Amino acid sequence: MRSAVIPSPLPDEVDDLVFKRLHQDEKMFDTILSFHRTKPIPKINVPANHGKFLNFLIRLMGAKHVLEIGTLAGYSTVWMAKDLPDDGKVTTIDFDENHIKIAEQTFAMVNMQEKIRLLQGKAMDCLEDLLKEYKQGLIPSFDFIFIDADKENNQYYLDYCIEMSHSGTVIIADNMVRDGKIITEDDKAPNIRGIRQYLQKLQDNPRLDSTVLQTVGHKGWDGFAITMVK
Repeated sequence: MRSAVIPSPLPDEVDDLVFKRLHQDEKMFDTILSFHRTKPIPKINVPANHGKFLNFLIRLMGAKHVLEIGTLAGYSTVWMAKDLPDDGKVTTIDFDENHIKIAEQTFAMVNMQEKIRLLQGKAMDCLEDLLKEYKQGLIPSFDFIFIDADKENNQYYLDYCIEMSHSGTVIIADNMVRDGKIITEDDKAPNIRGIRQYLQKLQDNPRLDSTVLQTVGHKGWDGFAITMVK
């Protein structure tokens, strides 16, 4: 078995440099993280530079309608909602009641309630309800989708996402590399198996054009799967 070799602590130091030089005007997110540190939630939110990457993609696309699968406490949600136009909205899903309450407080704290629709429940159930709304013409198709939930179900989430997409929709799935475990480990771990199945589904579907961008820094060695719907 090969082991991942990362030139630590340099990636962390590069992240620190980026945060110091390029994120000086984003105190709102420091406030959010300070608030989250007082709450009993896992520290698995996207780092600031990844949040801004999602924000940039949405702005570059001119996206208005965003879907997020996996709210946690709403840090990435705020990044995606921050610069949406007045008629834009992020629909975000989480099953954990505690996370939902903290996310609601987070959105109220930064006055984002009008830009965010927060759904509580199992992702598959919420996606089924959204699909019904979509087919009834009650909601538009999504321009941008961020999948950051339980990896073993990513391939099933993708099916719903494609149905509620249009030509040009971008779908981002987080945590696609896992310190190289998609190469070095077998399929016994459900999350690793789920990542491999997701990547296989991207390969097999002719409507999808995809790549993976590897990342390194405070969150270790990981990566995004980036997909455009044809």
